[in-house]
Amino acid sequence: MTKLITIASGKGGAGKTSICLNLALVLADANYRVCLFDADLGLANVNILTGFYPQYGLAQVMEGSHTLSDIMIRNFNGIDIIPGSSGVEKLADLTSQEAGLLIQSFLELPDYDYFLIDTSAGLSAQVLSFCRACQEMILVVTPEPTSLTDAYSLLKVLSKKGTMPKIRVVVNRVRTAQEAKASYAKLKKTVFNFLSTRISPLGIVARDPNVSNAVVSQVPFFVKYPDTQATRCIRALMLKLVKDPGKEMSLEAFWDQCLDILGKKPPRIRESVTIGSDQKNDGLNDLKTDSEIQPVPAVPPIDRENESTIQRLSGIEEKLSQLLQEVTDLKHRLKAPPKEPAKKSDYMETAPPDYDHINEPAAPKHFILDFETWLAEQEKSKAQSFSAV
Repeated sequence: MTKLITIASGKGGAGKTSICLNLALVLADANYRVCLFDADLGLANVNILTGFYPQYGLAQVMEGSHTLSDIMIRNFNGIDIIPGSSGVEKLADLTSQEAGLLIQSFLELPDYDYFLIDTSAGLSAQVLSFCRACQEMILVVTPEPTSLTDAYSLLKVLSKKGTMPKIRVVVNRVRTAQEAKASYAKLKKTVFNFLSTRISPLGIVARDPNVSNAVVSQVPFFVKYPDTQATRCIRALMLKLVKDPGKEMSLEAFWDQCLDILGKKPPRIRESVTIGSDQKNDGLNDLKTDSEIQPVPAVPPIDRENESTIQRLSGIEEKLSQLLQEVTDLKHRLKAPPKEPAKKSDYMETAPPDYDHINEPAAPKHFILDFETWLAEQEKSKAQSFSAV
């Protein structure tokens, strides 16, 4: 099992690839087995930062002319790199045979502790599928308003698709801690006000002139400047990342889910069970492809989008039932004469919970009344006070 993490950003130029590559190198330096998948839609930014320009990429693996072992960059300062090149863009147009070859190739890879996916900036179908198929996503932003706006746009599109990974934010190229805190606060406030998505901070990477020097030299800044400020920030990100192990998944499950999101179902090889002692079973005649297996009519296919909608509707129905019960209880209370005048504090709405310190919002101590009911209660209380006098 592997921890798969997608590194994404809403806007190009946020430093996503640099953080992804150097984070992979720091993990490898801490004795973790790491593979980096350059899924940047043909731009091959990882190749630019490392100085490697492989002749083949993922497209040749899909065609069946090469394997992942043929195209991989092995043991680059302790990590393995898979060049995506034009093969990533081709994911949206895969045939069933090509999808099967792709999954089979990834099944032949050795076990990794971390599998990092460096995506393109923007909202392409491939980027969205990588983000949704992973258990965790690192969102890279900078303090510029355009970067924060585009990051919010990415989260908004993802939230409409149902499945959401755990999202952790890295603020890159910050001058001061106050600037980083203010940038993250703006993004979190916007997400909290308009989306149901939760985000949490992973850390910051300081603005460092040595990063630009490393890019010109085509050497990762972790390797060229091991003691520079940006490297210290990357080490801090790594320590926080490994402290929270999170969920793991297999590469097969990841690609199966990713291609399913893209609408590409690869053919499966399944083993059928023969019953009867008089039948010879050598394991070769009992393999069937999807085209040979008839679906069971009693079990309809699962529509993930409809399933998510049904779950949301069930939650709404449950809340409506609870609200109706509360209204009924409230009517009984209003009909019965109160034992003492109502206090103003009994009808005040509680302050919103702090989501940084708790996981779920706390239930209010008293029923929260609407404004008209509150006025009615006040008039009723005044009338009872006058009648008592």
